[in-house]
Amino acid sequence: MPVSVALVGPQGSGKTTLFHALVGAGAEGVGMVDVPDHRLQRLAEAVGPRRVVHAQVRVVDAPPGSRAQRIAAAREADVVLEVLRAFGPDPDPLGELQGIDLDLVLADLASVEKRIEVVGREMRAGRKERVAELEVLERARAHLDTGQVLRTLDLEPEERARLAPLFLVSDRPGVVVVNVSDDLLPDGGGLADRVRSLAGQRGCRTLVVDAQLELELGELDAVDAGQLRQTYRLAEGGLEAVARAVWDAGGLITFFTAGEPEVRAWPCPRGAPAPLAAGVVHSDFERLFIRAEVTSVDELVEAGSMEALRAAGRLRVEGRDYRVRDGDVVFFRVGR
Repeated sequence: MPVSVALVGPQGSGKTTLFHALVGAGAEGVGMVDVPDHRLQRLAEAVGPRRVVHAQVRVVDAPPGSRAQRIAAAREADVVLEVLRAFGPDPDPLGELQGIDLDLVLADLASVEKRIEVVGREMRAGRKERVAELEVLERARAHLDTGQVLRTLDLEPEERARLAPLFLVSDRPGVVVVNVSDDLLPDGGGLADRVRSLAGQRGCRTLVVDAQLELELGELDAVDAGQLRQTYRLAEGGLEAVARAVWDAGGLITFFTAGEPEVRAWPCPRGAPAPLAAGVVHSDFERLFIRAEVTSVDELVEAGSMEALRAAGRLRVEGRDYRVRDGDVVFFRVGR
C-alpha cells in the first residue's frame, strides 16, 4: 500500500504547482510518486534483479475552494501537507496556517460532539462499558473547544485508539510547507521562522520550498537540476525533502527485500515487529510468519546476494519480537 498524502491550502498558495512538481505536470487531482532512495539503487546494482520497485506516495491535491472536499481529502490521508503562501504581495502564511487548522478543528469538533451524543444514549440504555470512550471524547472536545488540533492532546496510545474510528483530521500527522520565492531560499527568512515556531507548537515539521522552481527543475536532466540546486544552496530536491518529512511525520521507516526477481522498498511503521512488517509484503505473511532473516544494505552489497550471506552464515535470524529497523534487508520465512 502506498503512503497517502493530502495537499491542502488556500487559493493562490501554490499548492497545485507543488502537486505538479511532485507528480508531474500532466497529473490532475491524484498522482503516484516513486520515493527516491539511493540505497535501493545500490541494492539493484549489487543483486541485478529483473525489476526495481520504489516505495510510493499517493498524492492528492485537495480542491482549495471546498472546505468539505478539503476535509474529506485530509480524512483519507496518512499525512497532511499544509501549503502556505510566503511569496508575492502581502503574504500571510501564519494566518493561512491558523485558518487551515481552524477548519480541521471545527470538523473534528462536529464529529466528536456527534459521537458523544451516541455514546451518551448507549450509556443511558445500560452500556456502561462505554465510560472509557466517553471520557476520552470529553477530553477531546475540551481540547478542540480551545481551538487546538488534536495531535497536541496528550493521550495514551490506547486512548488515542478509541478516537481512531472517527478519522479525526486534526489528529493526522502534519507537515507545513512554506512556499517562497527563490530569493528566500534556502531557509525562507523571517516569515518562515515564525511559521516554523507556530507549526512546532502544533506538532508539525516545517519545509521551505519554491514550488515553481521545483516544477522547473523537474523538467531538467539530473546534472543540470543538481547544478541549479547548488546555486540556491539546496541540499536535496523537493521530492526528496517532502518524502523525508512525510516519513518522519508519519512515523515510517523503509525496509527492503532483495532477490533476483525484484529489489523493493517497503514503507513500514517505525518500531513494527517483524510479523507486522511481513504483513506489509503480503497480508497472509503476518499470520504465517515463522522468522526473519535480516542483513544490512552494506553487507548485502558486499556479498552480492542473500544466498551468499546465508551460505556464509552472516544472516541474522530474528523472531516475532524483532523490531524492523530503517534500512534492514529482510527475507521472511512463512508457513503454509
